Amino acid sequence: MISLNQIVENPDIFKQELSKRFKPPVIIDDIIEKAVIFKEAQKDLEELRQQKNSFNLIIANLSTEEKAVKLEEMKIVSDKIKSLEENQRALKTELDNLVAVIPNITWEGIPVSKDDSGNIEIGQFGVKPEFDFNPSPYHELPIFKRDYLSEKGVEAVGFRGYYITGELAKFQRALFNWALDRILEEGFEYVIPPIAVNYDVMAGTGFFPTGLDDVYEVIEGDRTKYLVGSSEPSLMFMESNKNLQLAEPRLLTAWTSCFRKEIGAHGKDTKGGIRVHQFEKVEMVAICKPEQSAQVFEKLTNFFCAGLDLLGLYYHQLEVSSGDISIKNHRQIDIEAWFPATQDFRELCSSSNCTDYQTRNLNITFTNYEGQKELSHSLNCTGITNRTMFAIMEQFQEIDGRIKVPEVLKKYYAKEYLE
Repeated sequence: MISLNQIVENPDIFKQELSKRFKPPVIIDDIIEKAVIFKEAQKDLEELRQQKNSFNLIIANLSTEEKAVKLEEMKIVSDKIKSLEENQRALKTELDNLVAVIPNITWEGIPVSKDDSGNIEIGQFGVKPEFDFNPSPYHELPIFKRDYLSEKGVEAVGFRGYYITGELAKFQRALFNWALDRILEEGFEYVIPPIAVNYDVMAGTGFFPTGLDDVYEVIEGDRTKYLVGSSEPSLMFMESNKNLQLAEPRLLTAWTSCFRKEIGAHGKDTKGGIRVHQFEKVEMVAICKPEQSAQVFEKLTNFFCAGLDLLGLYYHQLEVSSGDISIKNHRQIDIEAWFPATQDFRELCSSSNCTDYQTRNLNITFTNYEGQKELSHSLNCTGITNRTMFAIMEQFQEIDGRIKVPEVLKKYYAKEYLE
């Protein structure tokens, strides 16, 4: 997250950023005003504490009558200190809550737009599939109807629940194993992280408080845990309070179940498995020196796209606009695959550079060339989700409903067709 000092020292920069993101900049004035009040109250509090401490130095030399008077005075001082401390805690919480919603400074080339309608296409890649028949949506293909059990899933879980069975489950596993093997060959360390984490993990990585409504809670007595929508917060928190050796970027990956309420998806994609509450995801996280982050961002993005090229998928890249980008991100590129049945692109991946937004709160540093500790930068990129499987199903479907298996997956699935 952004530090209070950054805001106080550079208010105009953050006002401009909020305006760019179509958020009211007046919150910066509120933060500065409360910061001044907090600082003045802190000064008063320290003076009272010094006054109380000085009492211990003189009490031994006072007469009985003088001690009684002084004790009464100190009781009044102690009450004032207690009141001021309570006030400071409340004010600190209020300040922290305000600062927590201040976004990262975005890349200078970001498109400025109120929402995703302003996302700019960088380019289209691969060969657009052509059909001599009307292609079916993936959720209308025979294999999906047979092996994706949505009715039973709804009985078990509720709306958007599902089971994946049979050949479809085997094919998803093959796709994920292929993707994970590519990632590990790239030098990523494989981690099995927790998927139910506390508030500090989510807040420290910039997912809370703004994303709180879209996360499932697990209540255990007086403690609340949160089911992650990505292994990113868990992976990042693993490196918290560390001074890393970053001769090379720190690369981490995990394959986990993920959970999202999909609050903003009411009425969208009610058929199929694009927007569901539980899904499998392989995530990639990188931590590096600030001067490396632009290059690492490009490498992560290109690495995912190279995977789509190997699969033979047609896709495009989008530069995400200021009104659509996540609060924690400095820059974000979304990669979307072509779904021929509906003649549109659907998101498969987000690649993000968070600069020092996460590492500041998590205290992830490295030692620079001058021997001083400096905040590192963090980045993340989707490794794979089952949306890629659905894109393969649509782009590689045959007239009889079978799906031709991409060549690179035959080692993992060992069949010519998914049927």
